[in-house]
Amino acid sequence: MNSRQLQYAIILSEVCNFSQAAEKVGISQPAFSKHIISLENEIGIKLFDRSSTPLTLTPAGEFFIEKARRLVFEEDVLLKTIEKYKSGDRGKLTIGAVPFRSSYMMPGLIKKVKDKFPDLQVNLVEYGLSVLKEGLLNGEYDFAIMNLPVNEPEFETIPLEEDKLVLAVPEKLTVLLETKGKKTIDDFASAKKLPFVTVGKEQEMRKLFDSLCVKSGINPEIYATVTGVATAWEVAKNGDAATIIPKQFVEAKGECEGIALYEIKNTPYKRQPAVVIRKGQFVSEYAKFAINELKKR
Repeated sequence: MNSRQLQYAIILSEVCNFSQAAEKVGISQPAFSKHIISLENEIGIKLFDRSSTPLTLTPAGEFFIEKARRLVFEEDVLLKTIEKYKSGDRGKLTIGAVPFRSSYMMPGLIKKVKDKFPDLQVNLVEYGLSVLKEGLLNGEYDFAIMNLPVNEPEFETIPLEEDKLVLAVPEKLTVLLETKGKKTIDDFASAKKLPFVTVGKEQEMRKLFDSLCVKSGINPEIYATVTGVATAWEVAKNGDAATIIPKQFVEAKGECEGIALYEIKNTPYKRQPAVVIRKGQFVSEYAKFAINELKKR
């Protein structure tokens, strides 16, 4: 039994089809089947029930794949740890992040990392939360950036600076605000006359916006609904609608001409990003440097 056989068995358990699994690893189906049969013969038990379509894991197969994933992960940790002892600064850093966080947190970070390690290969991947978590479990990233809470016991979290939410209002619309000249929003009802651009109802920032409105007893005018917070910011910059957004995003972008910012007090719940690492995973010199830079923000 070798690591290649373990990896092949894991892939087959995921796609549940010999042809698709063989194509995924880049070999012929007969060659792939031979590896699986050899593995089953060696351990003396069937891992896959081939009588069903798609094929399924046997009870023994379920147990085997669970342990195989752990072995493959440990092998990856071992190989990455050995890299630490090789001379030179060449290496690779892979970071996963949700697209919005990536848009303003990663450009400056990548520059700092590359200034420190010029020969380092930096890979940034942007996915939704569920895909990021799966990638972390599979050891695909050195770390990922997600919003708290992250409750899975397989992960360790390093909290970063909590979002300071602001109401971004085009200057021509500030006359609709009832703040008496203050730069803070103590009661969101003071924004009841504003039109808003928001994200979709399933997104965290929209849920926060809706909570603010319910708490303040207002029924806001929705000027437009867009896919992402960054797009909502661009629409607000055009001057026809307000939006809520993290102050850190605005500061990183450095683009707020024609926009007035009002800090929102007493929000129903908080938004806080965190560095997330799989427990037991080797943290490279490069990853440690990047994480320390993120903690300085």
